[in-house]
Amino acid sequence: MRWKLVFGNLGSILKFFGFAFYVPVIPALYYYEAPLAFDFLPMNALIFLVLANFTIMIGFIFELFGDTGDFDDDEAVVIVSSSWLILALLSSIPFLLSGMLSSPIDGFFEAMSGMTTTGATVLPSPLEQHPKSVMFWRGFLQWMGGMGVIVLSVAILSKLTRGGLTLLESEAPGPSITRLKPKIMETAKILWYIYALLTLCQTILLLSAGLSLYDSVYHSFTTMSTGGFSPYTDSIAYFGSPVQWIIIGFMLMGGINFSLHYQAFKGDFKKAFSNRELQTYLVVLFGASVVISYLLIGTGMLTGESIRHGVFQVVSLSTSTGYATANYDQWPNLARMLLLLLMFVGASAGSTGGGIKVVRIMLVFKNVARSFKQFINPRRVLVVRLGGRVIDENILTSISMFFMAYLLIFAIGALILVGLGLDLMTSISGSVSAMSNVGPALAGLGPSFNARVVPPAGRLLLSILMWIGRLEIFTAVVLFNPGLYKRKRFGSILKFIR
Repeated sequence: MRWKLVFGNLGSILKFFGFAFYVPVIPALYYYEAPLAFDFLPMNALIFLVLANFTIMIGFIFELFGDTGDFDDDEAVVIVSSSWLILALLSSIPFLLSGMLSSPIDGFFEAMSGMTTTGATVLPSPLEQHPKSVMFWRGFLQWMGGMGVIVLSVAILSKLTRGGLTLLESEAPGPSITRLKPKIMETAKILWYIYALLTLCQTILLLSAGLSLYDSVYHSFTTMSTGGFSPYTDSIAYFGSPVQWIIIGFMLMGGINFSLHYQAFKGDFKKAFSNRELQTYLVVLFGASVVISYLLIGTGMLTGESIRHGVFQVVSLSTSTGYATANYDQWPNLARMLLLLLMFVGASAGSTGGGIKVVRIMLVFKNVARSFKQFINPRRVLVVRLGGRVIDENILTSISMFFMAYLLIFAIGALILVGLGLDLMTSISGSVSAMSNVGPALAGLGPSFNARVVPPAGRLLLSILMWIGRLEIFTAVVLFNPGLYKRKRFGSILKFIR
């Protein structure tokens, strides 16, 4: 392990991330938030200015004593895993210095929830009481975490040889990254261009629907990132149905593989819509929406309202956004179970959404079906295909291991939460919600509550689960494997991840 390279590249990421602290200064000055420092400068603006300069300075120091050259696969894993922890720690400081939160664990929880686009919160209610600048910071955190600050750093700072590819693959959501251009830097930039363009389009539509510029930008940030933070206690129920339908559309786009967006932008709609994962994803969403809407109509809710709430919550929880337009924890048990299963499944690979991912679920089922057929007729030689392409056995093994690891970590998390005194449904839904980066869950962690009901040790556990889930398990867990730091042993670890 070449630690100078690790620290040097961490410095580049920190230096870049430091400029993000300047963004909330704008709302702090515009709303001229009290209290004032030196009788003229809003204290929150000063906090963000100091943090920006401090983070940039630390980045320069890391670069000075490190090396910003290209890195190997093992070093990329360490850079990705540790950078998310470091950035979350730095991002928690505004919540503490502004007085919104007093516990470092709560500050870390809120920042990690933002960075990983989970959307769970420990902020005291009502949310409207908190300063707009710091609230804007938590929304902006989700937007950066959605496509990934590491992806952006790769696009701008990395040498982008083999190390750059591994960094991009390790951080970006989904099983793999599709090269949209021969150079990885161009691929990373295209991803961010599409992401930013969709965010801008949503902002314009929300403005046209009557929202203020602040609310339009904020909710565009947290929709396209499938994060789900809102500055309002009622979440999206605060707004009328036109705004809710706009958000449904952009949540759906956030949950689709961004390489398909690129194909659509090029005009190749046939290729984009022929993607088997996309087709399966849309069928699942449609089927779940129909069932839940029907169940809501059965409760006496008006048909139009039932369809809107049903579709909204299906899309919100399947994409791991976590917005709410209603207290779905009071819906029929079948609807609640369907929503819980959607949290497990998640969105498409290569999207900003969380969860296991639709393509992994598809391949797990195909692999199980193949095993049954081979059990009946052992002499048959069968392969697993997806979209006409034969899936490599190493990929199937990796996906199976991911699936088992996901369920194991989820179960351990749920058991610990039960041990901390939470009821079974709260523990189960809370664990899967954190792992899938959803945010709101069921029972004690439903949309009408927040994570303040969880003991401090449980909040720290949920923060770690968010981090593990966002980095697709292996990239995070392998950081604690001593073999990672022995170059000769890393080759087998990397093969296991892939």
